[in-house]
Amino acid sequence: MRTVPRSVAVPFLLALTGVLLMVGLVIARAAGAVAVGVYLVLVVAAVVAGGVAARRRLRIAALSAGRTCTCCTSTVHDPVKVI
Repeated sequence: MRTVPRSVAVPFLLALTGVLLMVGLVIARAAGAVAVGVYLVLVVAAVVAGGVAARRRLRIAALSAGRTCTCCTSTVHDPVKVI
């Protein structure tokens, strides 16, 4: 599983934040404070669910690569020399 480089992820997340902010402002202008509250709850729920799913994917990718921890670069499949 490939990860997205930070040079792509950061501008994308900034742009997405701007779009979500503008949609929130349009909803505030058109429908009022209650609609903005509902919109914020939906956006926060989507962000939390996305974060949980991303963390799960990273954990599964690390385990499938044979790593038992994230503190080293070796895997359990590396050959061992007995001295």
